[in-house]
Amino acid sequence: MLGVAEEYTALIDGMDPEPERHQIFVDVEPYTGTPLTGGKRVQFNMFLRRIDAIKLTDRLQPTLFPVIWIDEGIALNEDMVKLIDDSLMKVLSLLDIVQWALIAVGLLLAILMPIVYFVKRCRGNDSRSISPAVTATTSAASLSMATGVTSERNK
Repeated sequence: MLGVAEEYTALIDGMDPEPERHQIFVDVEPYTGTPLTGGKRVQFNMFLRRIDAIKLTDRLQPTLFPVIWIDEGIALNEDMVKLIDDSLMKVLSLLDIVQWALIAVGLLLAILMPIVYFVKRCRGNDSRSISPAVTATTSAASLSMATGVTSERNK
């Protein structure tokens, strides 16, 4: 009699409820929420007490008396477990591998790109010079300033 007050369980010899064996339970697959196994356990009790009009009950102490125990359970059959394993677990394993592969590629790029950038930058400074773009609206004065040629008027 799991969950009953101690005063009642003390009156009945041999009643030792174990929570693992006597509680209601459901085992759920964590990724899909599919119930895999479950069990409902119920005990019906009768309250016994002395009735003055019935001589047979003179020695009865008030107590709960277990009348019936019901233990119902369900479990997925092998076909359903195989279906969940094939359609979900293998895909999740593959996604786990892809996830770590993408993380590795990202780390590799994070390490290589700064190295490539600095190598290109060091080589680029020696061989290239930057000149301003000439457009149709560029004035002669701005061209002479950009190329380093000064006009006679500015001397």
